[in-house]
Amino acid sequence: MKTMATHIKRIGKNDRQAQSQHTNAWEVMRPFVHFGIKATAAIAHTLIWIVKHIPKPDNQRQEKSRNNKIIKI
Repeated sequence: MKTMATHIKRIGKNDRQAQSQHTNAWEVMRPFVHFGIKATAAIAHTLIWIVKHIPKPDNQRQEKSRNNKIIKI
């Protein structure tokens, strides 16, 4: 009678074929780091644009005072 487990792996005996082919972490993580930097830059540019285009309270007061001038002839 045959047993189902024909391959026995012993603890502490590392098999070179079972290990990952990528031993350099930078090569594996480089696309993710690149995407993270680009995404952070896009968010930063968007936030800067939003902050620059928020109307300031002083500008509204000046615009109202300019429009309310009456010139008498």
